[in-house]
Amino acid sequence: MAPRCFICGGGAFDHVTPQYRRCTACGHETLAGDQAQAYIVNDALDAKPAARASVLERFQGAVLDRFLAGRRRGQLVDIGSGAGRFLAQQGRKFQRHCGVEITPASVEFAQKNLGLTIVGDIAAVGGDIDVATAWHSLEHFPEPALGALLDALRAKVPAGGCVIVSVPNAASFQYRLFRARYAFFDVPSHLHQFTPDSLARLFQAHGFVRTGTVTSWPYNIFGSIQALLNCAMPGHNYLYCRLKRGHPRASVARDLAGLGLLLVAGPLGLVLGLLEAAVPARQAVLTCCFEKRA
Repeated sequence: MAPRCFICGGGAFDHVTPQYRRCTACGHETLAGDQAQAYIVNDALDAKPAARASVLERFQGAVLDRFLAGRRRGQLVDIGSGAGRFLAQQGRKFQRHCGVEITPASVEFAQKNLGLTIVGDIAAVGGDIDVATAWHSLEHFPEPALGALLDALRAKVPAGGCVIVSVPNAASFQYRLFRARYAFFDVPSHLHQFTPDSLARLFQAHGFVRTGTVTSWPYNIFGSIQALLNCAMPGHNYLYCRLKRGHPRASVARDLAGLGLLLVAGPLGLVLGLLEAAVPARQAVLTCCFEKRA
């Protein structure tokens, strides 16, 4: 039986990069081959800086406040909560808060060091979910698990509640220009690459309507800088993985080369990131709000 796009039902596919199969109708990309959800530690598990908001976390907080204006602040659920930094910083704005995470090391850190409530499945979240956030987590869900997640959100989010989503954009200028050197190109961890169309279709099929999109400044600017570095030196996202994820050093020479190239890539990447703001549908990362309608 010929494969169909699980979002729009389309049966015609092509490729932008060989690792993904792209639906020609909605643009959604699915990882070729088997899909398996993996454990990922995306933050340094260190309690000292957890309370200090980074530029990215301040952006996330500002997005949350913008889309929460006039909404009930009962329970916040962060899907793919990782080490719990966002939840620890923003949870105080709500009556209750909870994270959904499966990576054992991250779960243990968030529970023991930050005192957070973390569950392994959204079905275990009790009560209504007034606001759910998914910061770069939906692309990690296999198709059946993604459908089950959205079914649960449809059941648990009351009318007027919302889901805030941030995902890499397969329709972005950065992806089309840099392809496998795109900073958010992460094979095999990213099982999906969404487009504005495919993301809207997916949520609409589960009872949600897109009510807003913001310019993803930190993601866009970082993405353009890191993609330029990827073009100039070996190792995909090497500098990011060294500085953010604490990956082992390949060599002192590569560290110094990365920092030196950053002096050139930084200003150019900043300009490219600013230019993307003129066409929100083509920015490197989509950050959107979807509201549950009656």
